Parts: sequence; structure tokens; C-alpha cells
Amino acid sequence: MQWIILFSLCIATFSANSKAQEHSIEQLLNIEIAAYQVSSAFSAYVLFTGLPKFNQHLEHIIETTSPILASANTAYPDIAEKWQESFSFIERNKELVFDADDHRLIIGLSTTQNQLYKLIDDKKQSIAQHSPEVPTLSPALDEYLNIRVSFERLVALYMAISGSSAGFVHSDMSIEENVSNFESNIESITNKDANFQRLNVKWKFIKGNMVKNPGQTSPFITLHTAADIRKILQKMYNTELVTSVD
Repeated sequence: MQWIILFSLCIATFSANSKAQEHSIEQLLNIEIAAYQVSSAFSAYVLFTGLPKFNQHLEHIIETTSPILASANTAYPDIAEKWQESFSFIERNKELVFDADDHRLIIGLSTTQNQLYKLIDDKKQSIAQHSPEVPTLSPALDEYLNIRVSFERLVALYMAISGSSAGFVHSDMSIEENVSNFESNIESITNKDANFQRLNVKWKFIKGNMVKNPGQTSPFITLHTAADIRKILQKMYNTELVTSVD
């Protein structure tokens, strides 16, 4: 997997430079979305013991988020360094998923990822407090990115709990609090068109599943529905997207 990361980082250098003027809050929110998706993909890989489908998805997520890592390296080297630690942890430890005696992989990655999430939060707060001259995002783009952050954080926590009884991601918020936060974001969506109705149907389908005990939940179905929710959200905000993570 290491060659994928290095190759993607090289390819992404031009893209990162061309986006040097990207809105700082937008960039941080996209970094946060990508980081949560890495957590989710690794937890799924561990939960399903390295099955090819989940191995391929993990590698795909790492490959597609590497350009965002390259961009972060230019603007936020401390965030990029911590993110690279997560990639290195995955590279060193992913084969341990086949060892039935080692069930601590999700906790190990989460320890690094929680530090990454705190760095991102600190940067966002610093910009809000000390850089009032930074232009604001368009309302729709701000709405979309914050909804995606709340959703990816929820999925990451859900998958961590599903894959490890002691799993945790962004542990200052419980799974119930994350569910409530995402639902509040849905309710505040401005454009309540047909896609909004589809979003609600998909969300109601997995909402109850997310707060069940790990042994009673259905992570495979939840992951599949989560992918549908991402697609619906992208359709709803398509004209406002500047960057996105698949």
C-alpha cells in the first residue's frame, strides 16, 4: 500500500499548489471528512477480517484521500504529519487483522486519529477567533460540508464500536449525541426537494441500527446505506461543491 500513498502524493503536488488559495475552513472541513473516512474504512477492514472487498475499499480511500493529505502538507504540516502517522500505522499493522488474538487495531488507529481530529478542531477555532478577515463560505457549501463532517464522524464512531467493543473515535461525543447532531443538521437543510425526501428515508432506515449494541447491529447494511446517503448529499449540493471525497 505504501507505493500507492507515495505515488498519490507525487501526483497531488500540482493539485495542492494550484489550490493554495482554497478557503482555509473549506480545506479543513474536507481534511476532516477524509480523516473520518479513513477511520471508517479501517474499522470495516478489521471488522470483516480483511475480506478482499474491504481491503480494496481501504486502499481506495487511502488513495483518494492522499491528494488532500498533500494539500494539508502545504498549509498545515502538523496535521499532515499526524495524518501520515495514521497511514503508517495502517501499513505496519493491517496484516494483524488475520491474527485472532489481536483485536486492538481499531483502538490503535483511533489513538492517532483522535489527536488528528483535535488538531483540526484547534485550527478551525484559531481561524474563527484570529482571522475574521477570512471570507465566509457560501451558505450552501457551508451547510454541505458541515453535514458531511457530522455524518462521517457518526459513521466512523459506529464502525469503531462495531469492530471493537472498546473502539472509540472522537470520543468526546457519544454515538447517541452524534446521531442527534446529524439529525439536527438534516432538519436544518434549506433545500427540501425530492432528494431531501430520499435522504430522510435512507437515514430513518439506519438511524435505529446505529444505537444498538454491537452484537445486535448490521454494519454491512449500514455501510451500504451510508454510501447511498453520501451520493444523495452530493446530488443535493452538486452546484456548490468545490472538492469532495467519494
